[in-house]
Amino acid sequence: MELRQLRYFVAVAEERSFSRAARRVHISQPPLSRQVALLEQRLDVQLLNRTTHEVSLTKAGEAFLAEARQLLSLSAKAGEVARRASRGETGRIRIGFIGAALYSFLPRLLREYRQRYPDVEISLSQLTIAQQGEALVNREIDVGVIRQHLADDALQTWCVLKEPFVVALPLDHPLARREKVMLKSLAREPFVFFNRRDAPVVYDQTLRICEHAGFSPHIVQEARPMATVIGLVAAGLGVSIVPTSMQRINIEHVAYRPLSGTRAVNEFVIAWHREHRSPVLDRFLAMAKEVPQA
Repeated sequence: MELRQLRYFVAVAEERSFSRAARRVHISQPPLSRQVALLEQRLDVQLLNRTTHEVSLTKAGEAFLAEARQLLSLSAKAGEVARRASRGETGRIRIGFIGAALYSFLPRLLREYRQRYPDVEISLSQLTIAQQGEALVNREIDVGVIRQHLADDALQTWCVLKEPFVVALPLDHPLARREKVMLKSLAREPFVFFNRRDAPVVYDQTLRICEHAGFSPHIVQEARPMATVIGLVAAGLGVSIVPTSMQRINIEHVAYRPLSGTRAVNEFVIAWHREHRSPVLDRFLAMAKEVPQA
């Protein structure tokens, strides 16, 4: 039984005429009549009563018409599902991310992606940079959101955002009254740092920023996650140098000030496996480059 035979039968049943049905499906009447007859032979049942002036459905034809319509509808739906999948409009995308991305561009990107592609299932996993690299190589996630370009040749990366650093100060700190803070002026300050295991890239980069300014930071406390670091700054335990996006951690008694004396920036990077591509991933990558991240 072929789909075209079902279409021809439904056309005849609805038009009650072979000639009108032939015009409807854009073929001549003889091949349409032959295909409907073949359908009846294969089913071994008469579907139509034929007379010189009219065509009517048998009882079997009435029952078969409902099923034929449903099969044609399912066929059309299946084709549309396949086309949407080929366009990356349905399916699943597995995204790994570091926690800091939630204070930056990731919520905006996910919101826009969800609005454009509501039928794509999004699976999120908060992972360290090392865990994301391993998961990408093993095809356990489709895309990672990290803070550094990965050295593995199997992976491809693209910088989605560059952001400068700011200093987080207790609100009553004398430097908090300034519009900008010279990096060198922090040389004798106690520092609160985040745990290196959780953010090795930012940890090492912060050390380098201070070293380039001629001092090594006096670290009095390490903490995790970043919100805890900011909370300890609010408590007056010290100051901290953090990426600009961390200003979205809204904790009382903390002042964020731009830093002068350094041009260092922190990068957010999207990573994916070079050979692990799909329409869904292609759509996500294209949109990540399109959506403003500032």
